[in-house]
Amino acid sequence: MKTVINVILGICAVALAWICVGSIVDDQALDEKIEARKKVVEARLVDIKKAEEAYKQMHDTTLIYMDEESQETREVTMGAYAETFDELIAWLKSARYPEQILKEGVIQEDAQRKGWNEAKVATHIYNLRKQGLSDDQIKEKLVAEELPGVWCDTVWADSPIKALYGREDYPVDSLRYIPFSDQEDGELKEFELQGNVHFKMSIPMNYVMECAAHFRTFLKGMGKAGDNKRINMTQYEEERGAYPGLKIGDILNWNNNAGNWE
Repeated sequence: MKTVINVILGICAVALAWICVGSIVDDQALDEKIEARKKVVEARLVDIKKAEEAYKQMHDTTLIYMDEESQETREVTMGAYAETFDELIAWLKSARYPEQILKEGVIQEDAQRKGWNEAKVATHIYNLRKQGLSDDQIKEKLVAEELPGVWCDTVWADSPIKALYGREDYPVDSLRYIPFSDQEDGELKEFELQGNVHFKMSIPMNYVMECAAHFRTFLKGMGKAGDNKRINMTQYEEERGAYPGLKIGDILNWNNNAGNWE
């Protein structure tokens, strides 16, 4: 009888060990699946970052504000991000883009404060040439615009797509969509995209952007264990005051458009 009991206990121990090993293996597989999805979403966010930073090179916003210290009205021009995917994608499809800039001279600080950068100087020179101005006439005009000694000759791309992504057939229409966000209802969800001016002590410092995907958008459809993992991940991030998902940039602070996973 004792031998039978020992055999039964042995079988139970083996079964329990098997269940534990299986549970660990299943948990590791789920973690790997979550990490794989996160990597795909991160890659899409990096592609959005490339597009937004190129867009900012070519677009300005001008602000008039009150300097609280001097009580004087001032004006500042700075590069601006696209605030909607419609705007960003339309630009990617239609804009000429300075793929390579051959530059001379340095854009001085006063000119930079007015929004000038190499891409904008290159575009300005291109437009003046289209108007029929000679290079000497353009250089005179640049001096009058506080760009003395600055010259940007350019190799132009028909659109920014190949220059940014290395291929002409990159599917820019998919930039707006969060990968795996269609797992439950078959409908892809869009990233949350925002742009705004960052102020410090009432002074506009720079334009900032943020693009984000909540965990609930791309970590669904992985079963009950996956739902529990997602809920725990969300709760952990919220408790430490962090965004419960993946994002680039920060609408409240300038962080060089870093990803929150970096």
